[in-house]
Amino acid sequence: MVKHIVCVGAVYIDTVMSVPHFPVEDQKLRASGLTRRRGGNCANTLEVLSQLVFQQSGSDTEGSESPSGNTQIHLLSVLPSKQSDAVKFVRDSLKNVKMNNSCIFRPTFAEAASSFIIQNEWNNSRTIVSYNELPEMTTKEFIAKAFLLTQVEDALEGWYHFEGRIPEVTRQSVDYLRSAKEQRGFKISVECEKPERQYMGVVAQSADCVFYSKLWAESQGYGDPREFLEEQLDGTKYDAILCCTWGAGGAAAVQKRLEGDEIWADVPAWRPTIGPSIVIDTIGAGDTFIAGMLYALACHEDWTLKQKLDFANEVAGRKVIQDGFKGLVANMRPHLNPRDQASSHRLRTVD
Repeated sequence: MVKHIVCVGAVYIDTVMSVPHFPVEDQKLRASGLTRRRGGNCANTLEVLSQLVFQQSGSDTEGSESPSGNTQIHLLSVLPSKQSDAVKFVRDSLKNVKMNNSCIFRPTFAEAASSFIIQNEWNNSRTIVSYNELPEMTTKEFIAKAFLLTQVEDALEGWYHFEGRIPEVTRQSVDYLRSAKEQRGFKISVECEKPERQYMGVVAQSADCVFYSKLWAESQGYGDPREFLEEQLDGTKYDAILCCTWGAGGAAAVQKRLEGDEIWADVPAWRPTIGPSIVIDTIGAGDTFIAGMLYALACHEDWTLKQKLDFANEVAGRKVIQDGFKGLVANMRPHLNPRDQASSHRLRTVD
């Protein structure tokens, strides 16, 4: 059966201005560079997932809304009118991601959510100002789209991943997936990234996989990912996988077991074995880690937890040493091609 990965969250169109130093209030400053690109946590995750799925399929046709192979990926997001330039821009940036039956289009709006990012070249800091006039997704809208996917896309098995923009709506959406007969083939992952969305900790109690950020853990007084994850075990479901990324400190994961003995995995930050390891662009690194783990969970159930964590950690590590996401997984094809099972199990790196 074809597996489906549905990512639920916001899509932003980012305008990134590179400046030699942070601007002084009420003064002019000439930018050294200007880039317009598609952003948003789930959209970033899907862009990387599309590369992973495309590489695995070995297809020679990239860019359609129907990727070949046994995995289909979908965006469930609020967007402006289907005919808007913003939607065309988003479609062009998300090759092989299905949107027609899963996205919620607002016909009276022409602009997507937007972010304006000031990239300080002096210390590599980022200052972000966001604007979004689109009404947020309601629980009723989510249920309608999730049901439509079962009918039109035959989406009966796979993963739903939630960014968790509106925690209460996310909780109600998760409750629907848990209770609806047609959704029983789906597992659920959630992201606990921003500490101000505290209610996502409650939603995490029902998830099959939880992605915690370093910022989330530190906001609760923890200075170590494993120590933090140990404290989350009692409040999450049995057999759940809990992940915590720690930037330059690597990542940790644990899987709860019914028998009570947990499975642990820890990895240092990935670095290439050949060539320099210089941090170039950290935007979307956490989203890239999530893409790697979702791909491993959906497409490589035979991998151990350590192998899955190694893989996600490597994809994220490759992300930070390049600008953007284009061509991110090109050197990882031996991991992805199902015909090369030996390479898949060894997780051999190609540099």
